[in-house]
Amino acid sequence: MSKEENGIKYFTLLEALTSIQRTLLSRYTSSFWVKADLMKLNHYVHSGHAYPDLVEKQGNKIVAQARALIWKDDFIRINQKFVSITKEEIKDGITILLYCRVQFDALYGLSLRIIDIDPLFTLGELEKERLETINLIKGEGLWNKNRSLALPLLPQRLAIISVQTSKGYSDFMNIINEEKQPYKLFTMLFPSLLQGDNAVDSLILALDTIEIVKDHFDAVLIIRGGGGDIGLSCYNNYELVKRIATYPLPVLTGIGHSTNETVSEMVSNKTAITPTELADFIIKRFVAFDQQLIDIKQNLFALATRRIENELQILNHYQKILQLLDPKNLLKRGYSISYLENKIVKSALELKKGDKLITLFADGKVISTVNEKE
Repeated sequence: MSKEENGIKYFTLLEALTSIQRTLLSRYTSSFWVKADLMKLNHYVHSGHAYPDLVEKQGNKIVAQARALIWKDDFIRINQKFVSITKEEIKDGITILLYCRVQFDALYGLSLRIIDIDPLFTLGELEKERLETINLIKGEGLWNKNRSLALPLLPQRLAIISVQTSKGYSDFMNIINEEKQPYKLFTMLFPSLLQGDNAVDSLILALDTIEIVKDHFDAVLIIRGGGGDIGLSCYNNYELVKRIATYPLPVLTGIGHSTNETVSEMVSNKTAITPTELADFIIKRFVAFDQQLIDIKQNLFALATRRIENELQILNHYQKILQLLDPKNLLKRGYSISYLENKIVKSALELKKGDKLITLFADGKVISTVNEKE
């Protein structure tokens, strides 16, 4: 009921807001579906309630914003259903379709009480973004750009984008630094967020930083532990995908999942389902190269052995010929050799009367003088 002072009628704030409350509640008597971006979940573990901040964006601009609430029992039910379908819990940065009622309180203002969330809608929105990004990147002719870069035969200098506390990063480094593993690789971590609203900007910043010192690296690795489709949504973002597709170094991904391949993985130079598989891929390149060297060594040894054997056969052949031509062997066969002044006499025409000859036989020599020639 209005009051009056100095001729001015007015309501107290409580009266005005109570009137608004009655009007709203009489107008919005039933629940309805609303599409919104979940900017921040604001789930409080001690009470079990959640007070989400909802927004609608046009491009990067927020054009609408509202507070919401989910009571504890509703949150447990909604989150369990969400996890069973999406394999992820409800989290910041996702687009949701929520079933809600209008609530208005004189102290806390307008809010939407969330009764349910459709997880299939969220998955559909993610798939929609994924397909849009694929079409844009292909339309710009960038789809195979990073994949066309030649990965070094032995990628020894690795720039890694991950979180130091990530299990995926730990699994990768355990294989790379395994004691029995004889290959020494240089790795450098460039920390980045790997999921959530700020992940795209963080990942792009890490890529920008590495590009400044790109001559010191053979490849860039993006490593993340496992997760469902929602946690991977940032890897379908057009800006991130384009940055990877056009990156000057080969980009290798091991972001850990077993569902749909993200677009970032599709355009990367090499992708592995898990960080462990990615580490195995790199180590196996060194193992294969080692085996090639061993094969080459064995082939060269076999070739050299055959060459030596062939040469020895030729030498043996010539040795037999030389043995046959050895004068000592001729003498043994009944021949003799005559020398005149230490030169073998090959023709009687070389001799004259009075020449002294030395004639060799197998069992001795004879000295004679030429008396006559016929």
